[in-house]
Amino acid sequence: MAKPRKTRFTEEFEPILISAWGALGDSLSTSELAQIRSAVVELRHIYRFRDTPVTKVRFAYNKNRAGYLAAFGERHAYLTYKHLKIVEQKDPSAIPQPDNRGELTVTVLGAGAALEVYGLCLFYNEFSHRLKRLRLNLIEKVEEWKPTRQTVIGRLLKSRFPKLNVLPRDIDMDLAGQEGIIKMAFYHDDLVKTQILLIYNVLNEIIVDNAEKVSRNLQYILRQTQKPVLVMLAEPNAPKAKPRVNWLVDLLAKTSRMIMFEESANIHFDHDPVRVEFEGTGNGLNDRLFGRDIQGNRPILQTSIMRTLMATRMDPISPVSYELIGNQLQTLRIKRATKGRFAPRKANDSSQPLLPGWQEPPGF
Repeated sequence: MAKPRKTRFTEEFEPILISAWGALGDSLSTSELAQIRSAVVELRHIYRFRDTPVTKVRFAYNKNRAGYLAAFGERHAYLTYKHLKIVEQKDPSAIPQPDNRGELTVTVLGAGAALEVYGLCLFYNEFSHRLKRLRLNLIEKVEEWKPTRQTVIGRLLKSRFPKLNVLPRDIDMDLAGQEGIIKMAFYHDDLVKTQILLIYNVLNEIIVDNAEKVSRNLQYILRQTQKPVLVMLAEPNAPKAKPRVNWLVDLLAKTSRMIMFEESANIHFDHDPVRVEFEGTGNGLNDRLFGRDIQGNRPILQTSIMRTLMATRMDPISPVSYELIGNQLQTLRIKRATKGRFAPRKANDSSQPLLPGWQEPPGF
């Protein structure tokens, strides 16, 4: 048996906040807590009301990374578990199963700290050791998230799922960048194995003018996969965020099998094993982050989250042969690299859709 350990999630969460803050030690200082609390209030306001564009938030700054994790991290870590439970209830056959070695491959767009991986591991290993080896493709453009992501994988997941072997692959890439297809082609042999594609809190942060580039890069991932893929999307449902999200919802609905869709899902974390609560000890992380003891900003502990929630299943368009991949990459002026990868030679972005029925998003 290798069930997750019964320690409180926040006991392992504090080192992640320390890492995001760029601090040392086992506990956040009073000064760091006060600054994080201030950032929580500010970031929640930005994401809810959008009076300051989300694209203006600079996650290269320690305070913003720590504040973002404090504001959303615990709920984001649990959200994947809740999402997969909904999918399982709707259609159990849509859930990708680990192979006979217990291996599963997951690609995360806008990985950040990759806390969403926790809920996925909890789902698969809640009652038995089904998931033994997890391959992660972590696509992220902000370099400064790496140390925190390493703490999540090397400490949180290792502590909570000690018999799980996690094999991360960092893919430094801007999903809205011109070099997206070139970059992904280099990691082709990692991405082609994708069984779950997580798109969590990503699209709402991308400016409208870049939607076409994002569309093309997403097409590339989905066109190359050799196995059925469960695409899971969870994005803020704030009115100003919807245009940045709805185009992909519409396109996925046309090109894959819809499992579930809720435009305004209210997800509650009020039960084990995903309960968000005050520890009641006086020195627990939630007690200190959201309690009354520290002067200044006092954010409220939120135990639910509103999201546009979607899951679709996309079967392989065809058994993708190396000949097909080679022809496509030749068109893009990319040559096959050594050790099973592709290396860029010259950028030449293609405007042709890779997925049948897929159209570029309108100029909305």
